[in-house]
Amino acid sequence: MTLRLCDRLADTHPQRIQFQCSPYHTNTALYPAINVLREVAGLTSQDSQTAQLEKLDVLTRESGIDNQETVSLIADLLSIPRDPRYPPLLMSAEKRKDMTLEALVQRLHRLADRSPVLFIVEDAHWLDPTTLDLLTRIIDRIGQMRVLLVITFRPDFKPVWADYSHVTFLTLSRLPRRQSAELVAALTGGKALPPEVQQAILAKTDGVPLYIEALTENVVESGLLTEGNDAYTLKGALKELPIPDNLQALLMERVDRLGSTKDIVQTGAAIGREFTYELLQATVEATDSQLRQALDLFVSSGLIFQEGEIPNATYHFKHALVQEAAYSTLPKKPRRLLHARIAEALESRFPERATLEPELLAYHYEQAGLAGPAVEYWFRAARRDAERSANIEALHHFTRALDVLKDLPQGLERDALELEILIARGAPLLSVKGYASDDMEHNYRRAKDLSQESSDPVHQFRAIWGLWVFHLVRGQLAEACGLAENLLALANREQNLDLLVEAQRNLGTTYFYLGRFDEAKAHLLTAKSLYDPNQHRSHAVRYGQDPGITSRIYLARTLWILGEVEQVEPLALEALGMARKLEHPFTRVFTLCFLSWIYSTVRDVNRTRDLTTEAIAVATQYSFELGLAWATTCQGWALAEQGREDGLGMLLHGLSAFRATGASINSTHTLALLAEIYLRHNRIDEGLGAIEDAQKFASTWGELFWQAELFRLKGELLLRQSDQSIPAAEQCLSDALKVAQNQHATMLELRAATSLARFWETRNKVDEATRILHPVCAKFHEGVENRELIEARTVLDQLRG
Repeated sequence: MTLRLCDRLADTHPQRIQFQCSPYHTNTALYPAINVLREVAGLTSQDSQTAQLEKLDVLTRESGIDNQETVSLIADLLSIPRDPRYPPLLMSAEKRKDMTLEALVQRLHRLADRSPVLFIVEDAHWLDPTTLDLLTRIIDRIGQMRVLLVITFRPDFKPVWADYSHVTFLTLSRLPRRQSAELVAALTGGKALPPEVQQAILAKTDGVPLYIEALTENVVESGLLTEGNDAYTLKGALKELPIPDNLQALLMERVDRLGSTKDIVQTGAAIGREFTYELLQATVEATDSQLRQALDLFVSSGLIFQEGEIPNATYHFKHALVQEAAYSTLPKKPRRLLHARIAEALESRFPERATLEPELLAYHYEQAGLAGPAVEYWFRAARRDAERSANIEALHHFTRALDVLKDLPQGLERDALELEILIARGAPLLSVKGYASDDMEHNYRRAKDLSQESSDPVHQFRAIWGLWVFHLVRGQLAEACGLAENLLALANREQNLDLLVEAQRNLGTTYFYLGRFDEAKAHLLTAKSLYDPNQHRSHAVRYGQDPGITSRIYLARTLWILGEVEQVEPLALEALGMARKLEHPFTRVFTLCFLSWIYSTVRDVNRTRDLTTEAIAVATQYSFELGLAWATTCQGWALAEQGREDGLGMLLHGLSAFRATGASINSTHTLALLAEIYLRHNRIDEGLGAIEDAQKFASTWGELFWQAELFRLKGELLLRQSDQSIPAAEQCLSDALKVAQNQHATMLELRAATSLARFWETRNKVDEATRILHPVCAKFHEGVENRELIEARTVLDQLRG
């Protein structure tokens, strides 16, 4: 279909770009784009570093790329060694990925500005996730470009752009009988087949173009037809014609008819849908003359197509089914030996492919049954993808490495390698699956078990850390606390600053949720003081977050609760500035969400809405499900506070999405926000239901940091319910005050005392109300002003009035 389109457009002379997707590279980030760029640049395996850089200069100059940072990105994408002329890429992997995709989009835009572009993507069902992201960006902006984008794919592929108004879908069904007959006529050069022969072909092939082509060619070449000037005649009975039962059998028969040279096409099939003359020559046991003759025979048979001239020729199987047919004729033992030869040839003769495509060598070694090198190359591919923030592809390659690892002999060496893979897998797993996924627990549970036999304290620490963050976000605080204390003990024993900064912020975070605010403050302050942005910048990639930013956020929340409110805003702004400078999207979303919790706590609706709007945009762009759920919840609260009818629905949707990730942490705070909305709308029973859920969660898992507020809100709701509920309401308000005092939670004590004082004022218990409210107001400096303190002082003035 695309060939016909190219023929139809030939007179208009469009620039042509073709992405050919490959079943061997469904998890190789940007594989089709890299191939196109290497071809356009004319890069070959024989190029020296100097030649590669010269060709890169030409490519970028002709593409209109003059930004040196972008040139560095293209060089990195093509695995061209760094040149001192180009700046180093001092940015996060996520930022580098984003900038690389943007550079590719801009290159297409510049090409289209010069002349129209025909952009063809073949076999999109084999797209890698990063190229899929690239195509989505292009389709989003294609209305501004002179580009016709044609994408072919199988029916089971479900593109994300299916609902775009400017995208048209065409289903290529089986050919109707008339068109099938026309195809047969084209294949016979217009010479008519005997009616019974044509009828047999049309009936057997049922409109499948490849089957029609292969069967027609098979019949014509069978020797059972006599060719005349205008038609063929049948020599014998129709039953003698070679008509295999199905397309696969027919293709296998055509391969078998290649005779003694069949092993060469089998080797090509083992290499892949596409193979080069050089690699085939390095793999087969044949002279150059024999190889050339065999390839000429294959090309003339129509089974493969040739591009370029030998020795730089590349060959493509006509269809994936042709390759599969050729490959399936290989017995198991020779197949394994063949894959081993291919892998060894790639490794020794084409080292640049081992660097560019380690997953290709991994595949061949795995098919050869050589587990050791297969694991090594799957691991290399995974680390390369993780460094490029191609997290989905990285996870696939990590999983393949772990699967093949099982075939290695048991022992300390295998355990050490498995531990290393599991630890490296943690960061992309966190980004894709979230903190609280079952995959996270399984990954780090196994890592922790293996680390007990390891002498590497960093591996031990990171294995325990993975379990700590899983239990923390799941809301299982008792387990999280024990693990956090183990982390600090390990870090203290090793006196490793990298481990200490993480351990201090981990334990401070855990103590915060447990309501142990004084201890949380001490550890978070220590983490903040230990943090060095130059030394610990890489922690965002290893642990998913930056410890300097995280410690500031939790310190801000802790200090607000402790009543040290004047430090909250500076810490929040500092954390936000650091997150923007870090250019690590996950940390940025985390920061925006957690700051929105702070601003929702202090009832700053506008700041909460602005922060969550940005968080939703970034979380959506990078598919951070947990961050999106957090941000949606807080934005729902902000909209509800502004009187928007859709606010409550958004909050509930965010809460549901949050729970769907397996996460539970901060649930008491979120449910309290929900209860506040219900209270404001006088939906008392629903508000009490939300508080009951929160209190049940707090008592089950120990999330006590918001316990005082839960009692206070329950009291406020009961006061609205009925006169019979007043004694229970008073008890709840008193319990809120007591909990806050025991936790030294001065701000929550102020809220509880204000609510209780207001209630007692209605009962003419003015002295008691003054006695509880005055001392807590006096804890704040005279110059401190915030909403809660202004409200409390107003109530106190009324009591004294």
